[in-house]
Amino acid sequence: MKRISCISLLCILLPFLWQGCADDKGNYDYRDLNDLHVTIGSSYSAIARDIFAVRPEVSAREFDADAYTYEWKAYDRTGMREPVLLSTELNLSVILGLQQGSYRLVLNVREKATELYYQATADLEVNTPTSLGWLVLCSDNGRVRLDMVSHIKKTDNVYYDLLKGTELERWHTPYQLECDPDMQEPFYLVTGSGTTRLSSSEFQWNDSYMIGNEFGNGIYEGTVRALASHWPGKIFVDNGGRVYYCNTMMKDGLFGSVRANAFYVEPEVGYNAKATHILPAFMMWDKTNRRFVLCASEFSTLGMDNTRDIPMEDLAGDGFPVVNDELFTWPARRERMDFICMRNTRYDRNQDDNGMTYAILGKGSQRFLYGIILGELYSFAEAKRGHAYEKAYYVDLSSCTDIVSAGHFAFSSLKTFMYYAVGRKVYRVNFSNSTPVAELQFELPEGEEISCLKFYLWKQEDPENRSYDLIVGSKNSATGESTLRIYDGFSSEGNFRDAEPVEMYGGFADIVDVIYRENIIYRQ
Repeated sequence: MKRISCISLLCILLPFLWQGCADDKGNYDYRDLNDLHVTIGSSYSAIARDIFAVRPEVSAREFDADAYTYEWKAYDRTGMREPVLLSTELNLSVILGLQQGSYRLVLNVREKATELYYQATADLEVNTPTSLGWLVLCSDNGRVRLDMVSHIKKTDNVYYDLLKGTELERWHTPYQLECDPDMQEPFYLVTGSGTTRLSSSEFQWNDSYMIGNEFGNGIYEGTVRALASHWPGKIFVDNGGRVYYCNTMMKDGLFGSVRANAFYVEPEVGYNAKATHILPAFMMWDKTNRRFVLCASEFSTLGMDNTRDIPMEDLAGDGFPVVNDELFTWPARRERMDFICMRNTRYDRNQDDNGMTYAILGKGSQRFLYGIILGELYSFAEAKRGHAYEKAYYVDLSSCTDIVSAGHFAFSSLKTFMYYAVGRKVYRVNFSNSTPVAELQFELPEGEEISCLKFYLWKQEDPENRSYDLIVGSKNSATGESTLRIYDGFSSEGNFRDAEPVEMYGGFADIVDVIYRENIIYRQ
């Protein structure tokens, strides 16, 4: 066999080596002449706006860190964003500025003298601290402030003033937070300065999110006072007591013009929070005529006049099927009843997948509870669809302790329990008892006063079991700071007697509203 010299062999192989380098598109899995080895993990998870650190294991025959350059980059796996340069140091340690999503993490190590480099890659999942947890709407001396308790992080997990740096930080008079899963950007902020959606990515904002853009004519410039959403409908009441409706059967939908109602509607809306109907009944309180009325926006579907919201007592006479109508008489103007509150629950009394709506009316020192199952208006056209409403409860609450002084009310979806707050005390009433009695549940420390009491009805993440936690916001008169407490209502079956909160956070401004930010999946 003929002996081939090293030089001859190199001349033969050189074209093939060159072709191999030319065809290499970046999947580098080789070592340079200094026998460099760089090792990182195969996958990482990180939280945006937190420190993200990776310390690679590096070895070489003669490793001098100054002889190399380093580049850490994150590549969005969707391809919708440009690669982001994270660092030019060997050891990665940065405040992570990436948006939530999946990335390919790439480390390039280049030898300065030879321009040869080594590449290491890993999977990177980024969550934001605001992607899961309690959203807390506050009034900071009248200014709108949105805070959050992150359930992504376990410590240092309260984030204050998330809207700072946007135009919204100058807004005033916060009213409400609402979530509509049928919107791609599902979170609504309702304030005296305007109503807008917020981006599901870090609550970013732009003018296109303003509610005026959800009108067919695009000219609404009023002030929303209360917003309610339950598929396939969305409704809001403005500060003049006018009602606007949006059909979401075809997803986003558009709000229509206000109807010719010559009365003022209170800014609370009743609806069946558990059932899904074709034409859901949305119930409101007509303050002018002191009566319950029904939003009639979709009545044209039934061949009826939809220009005016109609009294609830007219439904049976108009031919709508109703149940248990003899339980109580719908309140009339001559009775001079005052509206106290209205709440929706997922309490399924009849085990037929219908939720319960409660309203409390008052007259002097008297308080009366109405429990109503709001149903399917399409039953007018097809009786098999069910009934327009079922009267379920009528209870005189007047003997309950200090109920005239109660400023906040909450109703359980678990059982027939009502809760109300007086100062720093929380009472419970089992209104299914023949003689309802208020039972003291707990009282907060001296100097605190309850400013928010509610149950949040979860939209998608196990709503049957996660809608029972009692949410309590309170303000300390000495410090001026507010505290958020969460009490476990499922394991206690609604008994909060001497209960300790399972979650407790401080440092808030005056708490106005609290909802939970779930992992909402847009229903396309």
